Amino acid sequence: MSSTADPAMPDARPRPARQHRRGPAILAIAAGTALMLGGAGTYAYWSTSTALEATTVQSGNLGLTLGGGTWTLQGVLGGVTNIADLSAVRIVPGDVLTLTQPLTVDIVGDTLVADLRANIGADLSASALGAQLDVELDLPTDYGTATGPNEYRLTDADSGSTTATVTITFDPTTSGVTAVNQTIDLADISFSLTQASN
Repeated sequence: MSSTADPAMPDARPRPARQHRRGPAILAIAAGTALMLGGAGTYAYWSTSTALEATTVQSGNLGLTLGGGTWTLQGVLGGVTNIADLSAVRIVPGDVLTLTQPLTVDIVGDTLVADLRANIGADLSASALGAQLDVELDLPTDYGTATGPNEYRLTDADSGSTTATVTITFDPTTSGVTAVNQTIDLADISFSLTQASN
């Protein structure tokens, strides 16, 4: 009897699993290619641009300049006195100090609206004497629009020079010895011009 295998019969022996080595090799090549491309820069895609058909545009301006002001004093018994040296004045209840203040505003802007204010600083309002003083800002009737205490709204039509009046009234109802022998700095009152936001 021949021991030669029958060619019609398949080989029943198990075959070892084939190792697929191409997968890791392909991944390594792809990773290396990506690194090389990253180091060499990015792709240069087509690009074009066209300038606007426009001209230059210019910003506006907001400015406030104060001229030399003058002071007067009026007491409860009447009579107005010009003040040459403000530091020499001794005010009493019922007195009215008046500042006549030339000022120039510069409002340039197609949509610019600004608020002019007389501001009372914290040092003045916190003192016993300052608490007895009423500060009021007035502008000419044809200049700006009053929008609140000591505040006027201005537009570019108000650019130019005008004269503001600030009155400081010592409350005539102050009694006893309230706020006697005290000093305050009227420079704690300031003017501001601020672009309006509402």
